[in-house]
Amino acid sequence: MYKRSAWPCLGFSFIGSDIGGFAEQPNGELYARWIQLGVFHPFCRTHSSGDHGEQEPWMFGDEVTDVVRKFIELRYQLLPYLYTSFRHYLNQGTPMLKSLVLYDQHDIQTHYRTDEFIFGSQMLVCPILEPNSKGRRLYVPKGIWYDYWKNESFQGGKEVWVDATLDSMPIFVKAGAIIPKYPIQQYVGEIEVDQVTLDIYYKKGKEHSDLYDDAHDGYDYTKGRYSLRHFKLTGKSNELIIQQHKSGKYISPFKTFKLNLIGLPFEIKKIEIDNVEVLYKDIKFTKNQAMIIDKDFTELHIM
Repeated sequence: MYKRSAWPCLGFSFIGSDIGGFAEQPNGELYARWIQLGVFHPFCRTHSSGDHGEQEPWMFGDEVTDVVRKFIELRYQLLPYLYTSFRHYLNQGTPMLKSLVLYDQHDIQTHYRTDEFIFGSQMLVCPILEPNSKGRRLYVPKGIWYDYWKNESFQGGKEVWVDATLDSMPIFVKAGAIIPKYPIQQYVGEIEVDQVTLDIYYKKGKEHSDLYDDAHDGYDYTKGRYSLRHFKLTGKSNELIIQQHKSGKYISPFKTFKLNLIGLPFEIKKIEIDNVEVLYKDIKFTKNQAMIIDKDFTELHIM
């Protein structure tokens, strides 16, 4: 399903840079910032000629190693979101990394913003490009957005300053988005994924999200052996409704969803799954109050 090229080519979405630089050696700060950007590129690898010094993450000290580990683990968590973005690119031809003007061409403030981008369709990534930076100014598109690290929502359509120490980079999520995530792993296939986390960002109104899966190899997806889950979120002042429509012949190996409800403006008093009320005490919760339910629900009401 991927277009397998390591080099940036017109019309190809599976591209990325040689993180760290192919020639010459970066300092630790530049390497860390480059990793933070690179993990959001469709093709992600560190690479060099090998003639300009060692360039592995651990060659820059413990602080840089910890930063690199944090963001590479984030990359592995976001693999289902990335894979779904590949599916949209393949079927619709939309870039996996979108300029702000492509995201909202009617907002004139997006027209000349070249150092921020939309990752997939619902995440805003704002890399740090200057040395010794403690943050940066950036433009957040119109609408409600959540700070990925703090889970705090705010109104976009304005320029803001965001603090960002070396171990952080400004990342935002569109309100209403449902972001699928895998458990942290050190390489693809290290563990059998039996649960997918859905980070659900509350929005008053409607929003649509997708989760695509297949065998991850071969071309059976062209014969309908894929799984496409389409989520419709409807948020009200005292209720959150999530509807799921499934298509495709592939049965994903995971059994449950873990739902992280972010920004919910009301206290949960009642839960219905497929029109059947489920007692609050019968819902399985994790320590951080995430809800675990069967993956094949059709409609979830949280009230």
